[in-house]
Amino acid sequence: MKSPTLATALLLLIPCAAAAQTGATIVTAAQVAQIRQSAAQAPSAAAVSRPIIAAPDALNLEYRTGKAPAAVHTSQAELIVVLDGAGTITTGGTLVDAVPATNGNISGKDITGGTPQHLAKGDMLFVPQGTAHMMVPDAAGPFVLATLHVPRTGEPAAGRTAPKLINRAADIPAMTQKAKAGATASPRFFGGDTILSLPPYRVGLEYRTAKGIASVHKNDGEFMYVLEGEGVIVTGGTVVNPKDLGANIDGDAIQGGVDHRMKRGDWIFVPKGLPHLARTDGTFVLATLHVQ
Repeated sequence: MKSPTLATALLLLIPCAAAAQTGATIVTAAQVAQIRQSAAQAPSAAAVSRPIIAAPDALNLEYRTGKAPAAVHTSQAELIVVLDGAGTITTGGTLVDAVPATNGNISGKDITGGTPQHLAKGDMLFVPQGTAHMMVPDAAGPFVLATLHVPRTGEPAAGRTAPKLINRAADIPAMTQKAKAGATASPRFFGGDTILSLPPYRVGLEYRTAKGIASVHKNDGEFMYVLEGEGVIVTGGTVVNPKDLGANIDGDAIQGGVDHRMKRGDWIFVPKGLPHLARTDGTFVLATLHVQ
């Protein structure tokens, strides 16, 4: 499933000189806060969207203060990360008074027969393509989300990982401890389980250690979101002692790359073909998603 717009056309809303030099796209937690403030100051509306990483159907911040129309994305799945606040996201069922919307989507006034789920800060959700969904913030509002649309027009071949469509923030500490325990024995110097899965897409938790492993992904780009702690992500340069593993090239280190100090709430996008390495001397926990 190819997505050239995600892998090659991502542009940063707020430029970062170091990122531009190495091909990576970085948005810090402070920049996300600025984007949120811009959305909050927009003319009154139930939902205001602002790009975090700007491209068609890419990573957006959604600032929701009221009930907005329900939707169906006919050819895209949607990843939702709750950045702040709480609200109810209803999925499934049937749109009420459905009408065509932009980009082949469908809009409706409401949903009947759906399943409501209350989500709060740190929760994550995958909405499959063709699934009706609607987001309503709690009365206290606002409900602040990071959303990412990824192309998905059908189910992958049988035998792939079963879907896992929701993960609660309360589950992350135990997942982190399990990953920490397994990291020392991992040949790739990190441990971690699946946060969300909607094949072929997977959001994984990665607990990074002091010895990073250099990597190049031949076929896909990678989003990383810092869940906890602080560390360094090196991008660009040349992989030292490269080993071709098929889809990836791994190595012992990176020579001539640029260090990016990353902390909780920061985002980075690494395009396919770009060498990168993550390491830390403390706690550094990432949520990662590969896109083609």
